[in-house]
Amino acid sequence: MKSRLKRVLLLLTMSVLFVGAPVFAQADTTMTDAHIANIRANCPTALATLEQIHANDAPEYINRNQTYFSISDKLMARLNSRLTLNRYDATELVKTASDYNTELAEFRTLYQTYDNAMTAALRIDCANEPVSFYDAVGGARTARQNVRDSADQLVTLINQYKQEVQTFETQHFSNQAGVEKS
Repeated sequence: MKSRLKRVLLLLTMSVLFVGAPVFAQADTTMTDAHIANIRANCPTALATLEQIHANDAPEYINRNQTYFSISDKLMARLNSRLTLNRYDATELVKTASDYNTELAEFRTLYQTYDNAMTAALRIDCANEPVSFYDAVGGARTARQNVRDSADQLVTLINQYKQEVQTFETQHFSNQAGVEKS
């Protein structure tokens, strides 16, 4: 029975890893004494797991943030600037780039919220405050899912921008290539 409770708490904390999984609203339930005892008994393991997740998330965020920024600054902004300078109508590209930059700012804000929530959860003494710890981990899980959703939206906007570039190329340059070959 003790190992079963241990596995349940470990699964609870490990579920934070699977940010791609859907988030479901949970019914307002009161924690049982067994559940509280389980959290207390597995406190060191839960904290170690959460600390590892938190430590792994920081470099992942830094790398993604740098990549997303480079896409905006070195690709989108420069292409839009050149097209505009050459008097092409790049309205759709500029709009998508603007939406992308707005989402990038949101991504950064959401990560900061997640980082703060995870730090707060890790500061709670789960042996003495198991209910608060449980609630804090749930809040961190939700905040992490929000970061994932924002990252997914950034990828969607990147793909949208790519499609718009291909459409722009077809509309403006496919005929010129044929003329130059003649």
